This record gives sequence, C-alpha cells and structure tokens, in this order.
Amino acid sequence: MPDSPHDVFSLVTPADIRRIRDGAQENFVKIIDKVFDRLLVLKGARDLTKNQANTKQLLNCVRVLTRLLPFVFESGPDGSNLEEIVLWTPRPRPGSGADYVLGKQLVSAVVDLLFTSGFTVPAATVGEDAIVRYTIWENGIGQTSSLGSSKEHVSNRVEVLRLLLVLCSKAMYSPPAGSSSLPNRALNTIAYNSNKRMVLCLLCSLINTSLKDRAQGWSIPYRNSAAIDPHDELMLHAMHALFILLEYQVPATKPENKSTADEPDSTPDTDADTNTPSMLLVTETKVGAHNLFRAFIAKLHRTQEFDYLINNILRLLDGTMRANLSILASVTKQPTRTVMPQEATVLLWMLLENNSPFRDYIVDHNSSLKLFSMLLYFMLYGYGDPAQAGLVRTISNILHYLSEDSRFATRLMQPFDQSMLPSTMRIIDASLTHADFMINTVFTLLSSSKPYLLPVYSSLLLLVRNVSPYLTQTSQPTADKLVSLFDIISSPAFIISEPYHIRWLIYLIEVFDYVIHYRAVDNPRLIYRMIKARSCFKRLKAFNLESAKNELAALRDKKSKTESTRTIGKSSTSLKSSYSVSNDDTAGTPPGTPAPKQDADIVSLTPGRGGVDNIERTGSPALSDKARGKRPQLGSQTTTHDLAESRDSGDSNSTSHDLPIKRATGKKSAGAKAPTNQFQPSEEWVFSWLPDLPLDPIISVLDALSEHINKIAETVERDASAAAAAATETADGEHSETTASDSKNLDSHQQQQLDATAPKAGNADDMLSPYTGSVDPTQAIIHWLSSDAMIEALPDLEESMPEIRPRLQGMSSALIVWFRSLLWSMVYASGMKPLGIWKNTRVRLFVVKNSQ
Repeated sequence: MPDSPHDVFSLVTPADIRRIRDGAQENFVKIIDKVFDRLLVLKGARDLTKNQANTKQLLNCVRVLTRLLPFVFESGPDGSNLEEIVLWTPRPRPGSGADYVLGKQLVSAVVDLLFTSGFTVPAATVGEDAIVRYTIWENGIGQTSSLGSSKEHVSNRVEVLRLLLVLCSKAMYSPPAGSSSLPNRALNTIAYNSNKRMVLCLLCSLINTSLKDRAQGWSIPYRNSAAIDPHDELMLHAMHALFILLEYQVPATKPENKSTADEPDSTPDTDADTNTPSMLLVTETKVGAHNLFRAFIAKLHRTQEFDYLINNILRLLDGTMRANLSILASVTKQPTRTVMPQEATVLLWMLLENNSPFRDYIVDHNSSLKLFSMLLYFMLYGYGDPAQAGLVRTISNILHYLSEDSRFATRLMQPFDQSMLPSTMRIIDASLTHADFMINTVFTLLSSSKPYLLPVYSSLLLLVRNVSPYLTQTSQPTADKLVSLFDIISSPAFIISEPYHIRWLIYLIEVFDYVIHYRAVDNPRLIYRMIKARSCFKRLKAFNLESAKNELAALRDKKSKTESTRTIGKSSTSLKSSYSVSNDDTAGTPPGTPAPKQDADIVSLTPGRGGVDNIERTGSPALSDKARGKRPQLGSQTTTHDLAESRDSGDSNSTSHDLPIKRATGKKSAGAKAPTNQFQPSEEWVFSWLPDLPLDPIISVLDALSEHINKIAETVERDASAAAAAATETADGEHSETTASDSKNLDSHQQQQLDATAPKAGNADDMLSPYTGSVDPTQAIIHWLSSDAMIEALPDLEESMPEIRPRLQGMSSALIVWFRSLLWSMVYASGMKPLGIWKNTRVRLFVVKNSQ
C-alpha cells in the first residue's frame, strides 16, 4: 500500500492512465467508481481515527482520485467529452445499484472530508458522536480561538484541498475564448448550491488559514532543509481554493423560471442554533442565484474583521520585502513563500472588488500609504521579469481602483519616506510626495518597453489621470518625466503606429488639462516645464495624417535597412527623446488563440539620453544596471491573455464617457508598404478624436504665461548683469590701489591671497546657467508661478473647466479571462512543485513553458 502521494504519482504514470482511458474507457470509469465508493465507506466509519489502516486507505483513495481526475477533463482522442461521461452522467452505484451522479457526490464528499472529525479537525472540538460537523479551523474572522490542529490534521487538509482544486480544474482545459461561457459544474455545486453554514465555515477557514501568522521568536524565515513545510503548503492551497471559489460566476443564461428565482429565501437553516459561527450572516439570496462565497464576503463590515485582513496582507508583503532587502535573502527565501506577494495582491483585489466598505476602510486607514508604497515597490521589483507580469498587472488594477476615490488621491500628496526602499529605487529629491514616486514609477514601467507589460500601460496612465486633479508641489524630476512622456506619446508617428496609442494620449492630455484648470498655482515646476514644451501641444494641435504616415514609413524603411533602434521624428522642443521599434516574437499563444502583431509597428516608449534636457536615469525609481545584472535572466514567459489583450489594452478600462475611438482604414501614404494586418489610420479616425482634445485652453494658458516668464527672465538677466558690472568695477578699483602702494612689499604668499580674493568680489559667472551661458532665472520664475500674480495672468478658463470625474475600472471580458487564467496558472504552478499533478496534461487556458 502506498505510504505517500509521491508513491501514487510515481506508480501511476500519465502513459498508463491514457492507455486505460483511451483503450478501455469502461474500465477507467469503473476504477474511479470503485475508489470513490471505498472513500465513502471509509469516510462514514466512526472508528476512522482509531484505525490507522482505514485512515491510510482513505488518504490513498484521495491520492488516486487526485492522480486520475486531471485526465478526465481532457478531450478524448475522438473529441468526446469524457468529463460528462465520468462525472455528470447518472449510472448505478457499485454495490447498491441505485443511480447517482458521481461529480455531485464527489464534491460533497470532498467538502465533508475537510471537516471530518479526527481526520482534518480535532475530534474533541466537534463531539464524540459527530463524524462531520462544520467548524472554523483557525482563529480570525468568525472565530476567536484556534482548534489546535495537529500536524496530521494539517497534512490531511493539504491532500483534501489538493483534490478539491483538481476536481474544480476544468477551466484549465478550456480555451481562453470559451472559459467564460462554459460552466464548471463542480464549482457551481459548491458556490451556488451548498448549505450556508458549510459555505461560511469553509470561507472563514480558508481566509484564516491563508492569513495565519506562524512567526515565532525573531521571525527569521530560515530553513536548513529543502522540505516543504505542510503549514506553508496548506496556506497556499487554502488561498488558491479561496480564489477560485470567489472568482467563479455562472455563465449568463436565460432563466427558466424567473419568478421563483427572485423570491427571497425565507426558510431558516435547520441547524441554525447549533455550532453557529460568530460570523453567521442571514442572506436573502436564493440558493443557486448568486455565488454564496461572494455574498458573504460582501457582508463583512466589522472593524476588527477589516483590521485582521489588512494587517495580515501588509504582513505578507512586508515579510517578502524585508527578505528581498536582507543580506540573508539567498538562504531565507522559501520554496512556497516566494509566490506570496502575488497571492496577497490577488486577495486584496478580490476583497476590494467584492466589498465596497473594505475599500473605504483602506482609504481611511493609517497604513494606506504604507500599502501604496509596498505595492509600488513590488511593481518596480518585478517589472523586468516576465514571470512577474501577473503581479505587476494585479497591482496596477488595485491602484487604479483606489485612485477612483478622491480621498485616496488627496492622501498621496503627503511626503514620501524613501528609507523603506533600496538605494537603487530611490529618487534624488528630498521633497518627494507619494504622488511623485507614483508618477516616477509609471514612467519607469512605460519607458521599459516590455511587450508583456502592454496591457498594464493603460491602467498606469489612468492612475496618473485620476490623481492629477489633486496634484500639488510636483517635484522637478516628476515634471521632467511627465512632460517627456507626453513628448513621446504625442509624436505623430507614435500616435498612428497602434490604435490604442491614442487612448494613452487622451489620458495624458487630461492630466495636463486638470492641472491647468485646478492646480496651476500648486505645481509651478510642472507648469514651467509645460511652458518650455508648449510646442509639443502645438504640434499635436496641427496634427497631419499624411505627414505622420510619411514619418512612420521613413522610420520603418530606415529600420528595415539597419535592423537597429532608431528615432521617430525630432522633438520640436528641447525634449529630444528616442523611440525604439520592437519586433519581439509573440510567445506563449495557445492553439486556437489569435496572436497579436509584434512587428515593426509596435513602438516602444524609450526616452533617449541625448538632448539638452537629458533625464538622469540614476534618479529613476528602477533597478540599476549593476543590480539588474545580478538578477537571473529569465526566458520569455508572456501569458496568453497579456498578449491577446495588448491590442485592446486601452479598451478594457474604457467607460461610457470615453472619447469615441474608431478603427477606420484609409489610404496608404506614399512609400508605406504596410502588411494588411497593420493598423491603417484614416482621416475619419483622426477626426474622431483630434477635435475633442482640450488643447486650446492648455495652449492659451501656456502662451499667456510664456510672455510673463520671458519678461521675468529678461529682468533677472538685466539685474544680474548690472550687479556683475558694478561688482567688477569695485573689485578693479580696490585691486589697482592695493597694487600701487604695496607691490614692492608683497611676498609670494600674500600675492596668492590677493589673487584669490580679487575675482571673488565680482564672480558673476557663478550666477550663469551651465547649459545656456546666461543667468538662470528658474528660481524667480518658479516663485512667480506659485504666486497670486500668476493667477491674475491666466486667461478666462471658466467655459473650458472640466468636471472632476475619475475614469472607472471596467471588468471587460478580456480582463475577466486574463484574471481567471492568472488564478489557474498559480494553482497549476503550486501543484507542480511537489507532485506534478498536471504534468503532461493538455492544459489549454494558458501556455506552459518548461524552464531551461
């Protein structure tokens, strides 16, 4: 008899399973029926815990089913649906002859095993006569004390949860296009048609187990062996089970009897007075109408429950962050704990999506800015690794969702403490706010031009756009990067290279529009930077499609000849930036999924180092070249849904008040020999967005302020020249008198002292700008731009005043498919580490790449 799950998985190979399944399907079904029938007998035995042989047999039944069921979800060699035959077709039960549906019975049995006395929960807590009694495993939400589970209970929960994940893993074997339309009967049975008490106990058990703090002593996460801690494995499986139960929604279908489905459920639970958890909630949801796990998550409202959730999420993120920064990081990273930032951020997003009071609590919480800083840290830490693209995108959605609240956006104006960051991520500016660090982070990710980050760019720009009405005291590095980014995105060739680029431009234009109308006096450095780059706005106002096509055609022709990075156009201002053309091959596209174009049309956002306003990359919140070189070079692991959505990344977050963007095709420009799959802009397409851009008020303000700034610069330079001339005359007079009277008595040492003091008196060169050769009036201009005099100089903007309204996050079908794929890829990865549960199975939801 096998003693461990490794024995079962090594004895039963995928080739053996497929040979029986495809060659003797009836025998394959009988094997599953016999194993399940034995599992039911052992589960109902009252002496289960007293007989170690029975416990071992029950565990082996769980292991065998865990091994066989993944191959049930694969399509047969003839295209038949084996899952329907094995799990959901009524047939006589072995021994009794009565018809039963294996899938429904198996789901019920697996859930019961999670609460079986003496097997997965201590017997003393549920009574001597009870075999299955629902209770909460750990203290936390709904429970004030822990059950005190033994190591055997923890290990058994791991194996049963593993079987539960396998039983619900049909989504992994469906293509992305059909994953949202195909029902998952196992998940539907648990989430829509279960007893409410079971749902509550399972929900609280999974949450509390996922967030349990097991740190003791000095909390140094060091392990001297490669063995996986069962508690860590249980924590991971519990969190993954929680995710798939919360995420699942029944595909939309026409209701057969709407009148009965809408009636409230007034029937009380039959056992509501016994063993009732403290979090038991009364719901009017009809069984089968809504996901009960989501319904109960939405009803969380107590302060202590929110405290428990946010404090433990912060603990998980902080623990990983400290481990990354520690000198012991190479020996303290755990096999299962290294993925916890991804799980913690996914849990945070799901809580925010399903519980509005929780978002309000986070916005008003004292640790909201700490959470914000940690999330930005993990974005910067993982943006260069394709395997971390899911983490970066999850965080971008969280921040976008939080930015919709004006209270959160206002709190970002508080000073930012960079001491929590590694030196490679710090910005050389003492007056940094959280909003400054956010904008610098967005610039770093956009300028990285990673193909797998394309779907993230829209959310990042929307984040800046939603915060812009509340920006105050923008730092100089932030102003430089924001305007530099606009210079790149507003380039004519960049605009027409992809259809979604115009959305990025619209979001960025709205940032400047809000600042001009609401926060001009509060952001003098940004206003001054915009004035110096006002020709960018005028260039956009005079946009000409044919000129843009010719510019892009010339760039493509030049690239085809040189096969190297080239510059798109020339900036009309001192902001000279370059754009590299990326033609990375599309990787990770599953069969049947159309791959996006990854050719010379995809223009990356890569600011150059040339030009007068060369931006100092060392101040950017990114890893240095030296630090980046120490990190392992990972292969491209771009997820299918990231690539599939890259062409419509802007549309996934569009709202009803977005500008109308049309995909129109027009004539090709002279010399442009673009393939048919390339975006072909037309005059109609240009007319759909260009007249609606709020460029006129921005240009009028910048022109009006420019006149005053030129006068200030002339005044400062004239005063400085006069002061320098007067100082020079005074110094020359004193020098001549001293020389005539004491020239014979001065020794060499005294002469050196005199020579050193003479130029000091009239050192006008100290006031000159190193790059202009004239007096630098920047401080005087910044002072004037932050005064009431600047407000009086502004033209009338009342008619063009935009309404402060955030762009909301929309859960598009593409985003839902991506999120589901992310969750199941996490489940897949965790199941492959110890056992290889899904190894050599035909997963279709995402692409699996073998590590080199």
